[in-house]
Amino acid sequence: MKTFYSYQEIQNLIGNGQAITFSYPLRAQVTAAQKHHDSQTIHVTFVLLVGEYAIGEFTSKFETIERLLDAFDIADHEELFELLASE
Repeated sequence: MKTFYSYQEIQNLIGNGQAITFSYPLRAQVTAAQKHHDSQTIHVTFVLLVGEYAIGEFTSKFETIERLLDAFDIADHEELFELLASE
């Protein structure tokens, strides 16, 4: 049985309600902020991009910044963060 199909091969199935799945490399732009000084909770916005096109956005919360770094396997000494202008 064939595993992968082109859109041309399955477009009629999709039109009839058949669910499909595919994997595609994305880039994530992550914005994080601790909104309250009395809480370590980090509020995060994720924007998913293909090239320069934003295709999705969602928000989440992490108990600490360390949990967020762990989720992306980022060491605390990696220089990849940009500071945003204060509001």
